[in-house]
Amino acid sequence: MPLTEKANIGSYLGVPVFYQNGEVYGTLCAMDSKPSTYSPEAVKALENLSQLFAYVLDLEAKATKDQLTGLYNRHFLYQLFDEKITLDKTAKGTLMFLDLDGFKAVNDKYGHELGDIVLKEVAHRIRKCLPENGIGVRLGGDEFVLLFPELANKNKIEQHAREILEIMSSWQIYEHQLALSTSIGITIYPEDETRIRTLLKYADAAMYQAKEHGKNCYRFF
Repeated sequence: MPLTEKANIGSYLGVPVFYQNGEVYGTLCAMDSKPSTYSPEAVKALENLSQLFAYVLDLEAKATKDQLTGLYNRHFLYQLFDEKITLDKTAKGTLMFLDLDGFKAVNDKYGHELGDIVLKEVAHRIRKCLPENGIGVRLGGDEFVLLFPELANKNKIEQHAREILEIMSSWQIYEHQLALSTSIGITIYPEDETRIRTLLKYADAAMYQAKEHGKNCYRFF
């Protein structure tokens, strides 16, 4: 028996909903249990609803996503902790604070256009490092946060940190061989803290310890 008969669908009209980048979010549907045809006016009304829904999706993305890299932004990270993680007494995980070593020199020498390409590539590499439930955030400039929910085992944390250092250690863009690496500060919640502002402060302090120890390394708070 066809699926439409099992679901008692006699007629169906679907209009796709697109993200601004052209990817399909889903389909806005109109269905009836009786066979019928949809007028051009009904089709147009559904298309208008689809465009409105796409507009709302775009506004939501702008509120929570960094426009250059497509990673989440600081607002999203604060909201996530303030409304969920800090309130969840069972929540645990690891926060890594990444800062690019040598980024200012690249910007000064090659200009902000190439600097933006570097930041986009950092975001691409971050996505490759994250587990399925991981979250990547651009705080601003060349500062990034990686959130690893449920990760609290120090050996596994160090394994992830070494992988990040490795993937961020080699840079060639166009004909330019860039002297870039990353320094990482690590905090664990709730062991160190649960409030995001304090966690970022601790992770930032640990990251500067990594820089003081020669850069291209990680340190725990």
